[in-house]
Amino acid sequence: MELSTHAEFAEQLGGVRRAIYSPTEEHKDLLFQVYQRSFQVLVWHLRGATRRRGHPLKVVRSLVATVLNPARPEIAAPSAIDILPPARGAKLRSLHDALVAELAAVLAAGAQAGQVRDCDFPVAARAILGLILWTPVASHRMPPTKLFNRPRVIEALQDLLTYGRAGDRSVGVEAPRLDLAPPGSRFPASVGLPSPQDLSRERILVNASHLLNRCGGLPAPLEKVSKRPGCDSRILRELAADKAGLVRACHARTIDVLYRILEEAFASARATDAAALAFAQALAEAYLREDVQPLRPFVGLEALSPEDLDALRIRWRVLLANLRGRQVDGVANHQLRERYYDLAPLIWTALCGWLASGLLDGGDRANDHSREVAQLMRLGLAPV
Repeated sequence: MELSTHAEFAEQLGGVRRAIYSPTEEHKDLLFQVYQRSFQVLVWHLRGATRRRGHPLKVVRSLVATVLNPARPEIAAPSAIDILPPARGAKLRSLHDALVAELAAVLAAGAQAGQVRDCDFPVAARAILGLILWTPVASHRMPPTKLFNRPRVIEALQDLLTYGRAGDRSVGVEAPRLDLAPPGSRFPASVGLPSPQDLSRERILVNASHLLNRCGGLPAPLEKVSKRPGCDSRILRELAADKAGLVRACHARTIDVLYRILEEAFASARATDAAALAFAQALAEAYLREDVQPLRPFVGLEALSPEDLDALRIRWRVLLANLRGRQVDGVANHQLRERYYDLAPLIWTALCGWLASGLLDGGDRANDHSREVAQLMRLGLAPV
């Protein structure tokens, strides 16, 4: 909802005008219904695809095509579940978990029949659903060019989830686990954020990003703030008064984290396929770990001025161009597939949006989950 202008959205919805402006009870009720509908739509299409297609890879391709079909009413990414009352949040998570279990069962049955690569099926199912849920957000935020139109994004997702990005899927690749601890000198000094003596700049921005990620850029409930370890609610409340400054600082840190991962993954002595896998795994782990988590790419943008938005878009454009350049290098040396190489950064943007939504709790398994997600991006689901 934050991606539509309030005036346009209110005009379309008419009687629910008040429900879109602030986290009132009407607003929360609207969010709950929208998110519940998204999961119901996914269940309906998954069961229909399972009945029609049979083969699990065709089920996944059909699910992507039907849910993301631009001619159909869109679904909403569950970006603010944590602002809902606990009972409603639990209800939505149970719907999501049931959907994950149903898709995982389809994949597991396919593996037994030799039709799907053996993997962690619940994690793969969560990643597939996450990409579907977040792709509408990512595609709306990308430039409306021939490269980023919805039909092409659908085809790219189908191809990626089937065959992955590896140039030769039969070759095993080992990627090192990168150190995600941020060196303090790498963070920009111009973000304009105070540095209290009792909390480092890094701790403040991690806590703020975590809360913004789970509340869709809306004010986090006080109980959510108080549950964060080492989170000073007073400081965060003071910073939230200047939401634009806080969002700018969190996005600045996010881009810095992504550049650091990119530079470390693509070290000069590392082969492109291993570097791409290391980048994918480290990026997934960063968004899953609560002590590292960057801000989701599209969160909080409604708080920024047009000038701030332009500056942020330029920084993202440069970063995405850098990522596409790495893809070109990998295609040239036959270590990455050529098909849809230019959309890989967009797909990772969508995936990161899901990883930080709170629907997958990394916990002490963040490394395992991130490795599975990275292997899915590298190999897809087809048998090797």
